[in-house]
Amino acid sequence: MLQHHLRGPDGLNFARRHIEQAADHAWAVAAKRVARRRHVGSFDGDPRFALLTVNFSTTRYLKLLLLTLGAQHELGLVHRIVIADNDSRDGGQDFLRALAARVERVELVQHRRFLNHARGMRGALRALDRIETQVPDTERANLLLFADTDVVFRNPATLGDLAIVTVDNDAALVGELRKAYEYPDIQASFFVVRRETYERRDVAPWMNHGAPAYAMQRDIWQAGLTVVNFPSNQGGYVLHRGRSGVGAAHAHVPRHSYATVTYSTPHYMGVAHGAEIWAEIEAGYSDLLEPSSEPQLLDVLAERFSRLASPVQLDDEAAPT
Repeated sequence: MLQHHLRGPDGLNFARRHIEQAADHAWAVAAKRVARRRHVGSFDGDPRFALLTVNFSTTRYLKLLLLTLGAQHELGLVHRIVIADNDSRDGGQDFLRALAARVERVELVQHRRFLNHARGMRGALRALDRIETQVPDTERANLLLFADTDVVFRNPATLGDLAIVTVDNDAALVGELRKAYEYPDIQASFFVVRRETYERRDVAPWMNHGAPAYAMQRDIWQAGLTVVNFPSNQGGYVLHRGRSGVGAAHAHVPRHSYATVTYSTPHYMGVAHGAEIWAEIEAGYSDLLEPSSEPQLLDVLAERFSRLASPVQLDDEAAPT
């Protein structure tokens, strides 16, 4: 099987991706081991999300993510939104800078080199640490909600139910479980990790890989921490389109290693009628997704995100069991 991969142009691309991944793994693990331990307070039972995402010339999808996030009933549970932009070439950087300038709790991190998803997430996490250096423990985000840009919120109770499931189960990791590797894993497009858990020395960081969060999740399992299944896609809470980063690389950065991946067809996480559901949601916001509508979009998001970090009353009876 390996010999087949190593033949011809496909073999060169295969080798290139694996060399990049190995270098990123070594750097990420070493950096976490030698870094000064960040002060992260123990989880106090009061859920405060930081939503972290990485934009890679996928700004149209990111806009849709933010719009559907803004329709969440319990939006006040989100205390920070951190967007790492990996040198996007789709014209979205001006919009993102304007959004970060307009909304205090939205932070933009811009990367120009080493443009893989895992490095973007690590940069977003460093930015979160920097922003909250002087913030009291009781106000810092204590739950890390990782989301791909091509995820939309379908159920307006998603944040509230995620918070309840996490708190009630004293969970370290929450998301839609599948059995793809030795330990059940959660597709990296949407899941929650306690911030104190991610900072543990024995928990791997995000690493450049086809499954960039698996090593982290494996270590959480091995540490004996609580992992809870949350039916994100199959339960109708969110919908992940999939393969959008590959498609963006083909369109905007053809020399990037992501562009060597030929499969770019959206998978919608196998959700029945996923393409139709996505199209319906996208059509509902179509007037705000075009570049010419960005001034209006900024107004809408600024108004909705004024509810970030506001008091929320959770309804335990409504959450999944």
